[in-house]
Amino acid sequence: MMRKLNVRAAALAVAGAIGVAGVAAAHHSFAMFDQSKHMLVIGKVTAWNYNNPHSWLMVEAPDETGKMQTWSFEGAAPVHATRQGVTGDTFKKGDPVRVVMSPIKDGRRAGGICFAVKADGSVAQPYDGTCKMPAVYEKWKAAGWLDNGKNLETHPGID
Repeated sequence: MMRKLNVRAAALAVAGAIGVAGVAAAHHSFAMFDQSKHMLVIGKVTAWNYNNPHSWLMVEAPDETGKMQTWSFEGAAPVHATRQGVTGDTFKKGDPVRVVMSPIKDGRRAGGICFAVKADGSVAQPYDGTCKMPAVYEKWKAAGWLDNGKNLETHPGID
């Protein structure tokens, strides 16, 4: 009888874990981002929202016509970003920044952040599952795109 209860309890635990994993995977889907390419956005920080479930970096940058637009970049939850050296004080309003991200597929001015280069040359990595960092950073650096890249320039993603 006791063995039967243990088997049932174990089966329920496994079923529960599978159910929770499915919900977690659905919540953390990055299907909305085009991970086949990365884009450079050069602008100034307007807001840094370091909160759950995801952090958000807002940057004002010129669009293709030169008109200033706000871009929104989804980053990791604070618990993950902190492990990558990012804190609530990493970005300040008005800071110049160069953001490399995977653009959102529907064409809005948004994307999944990979990394951001600050004015002092330091690299902030508030990425979540949309970036294969540091491989993307190394590719951009080796190709000269970080130093010579232009706003809204796009390059292939990492396979």
